[in-house]
Amino acid sequence: MNSLLSQLLINLAQKEAAEKELLATVESLEILVAAILTSLGEEKTDEVISTINRALDEMRARKDETRVSDIDLLSANIERITAVVRRR
Repeated sequence: MNSLLSQLLINLAQKEAAEKELLATVESLEILVAAILTSLGEEKTDEVISTINRALDEMRARKDETRVSDIDLLSANIERITAVVRRR
């Protein structure tokens, strides 16, 4: 029983460490994307954002119900990143 509990705790700790690493990677990528968009200039940034929004619209048009929440989450995160860029 102790061995099973120990193994479960080890697995939980490993998953938590992997989750933290993934979160750090995502946050790093968000910072990089924002920095790149900021360096492009206003016109090019607007063009890139429009391209991203068209891609999201195409994903929505496919009407894959299992992906609706994924697309909404992506859209919200992209909007958050681009809002930061547009404020500058």
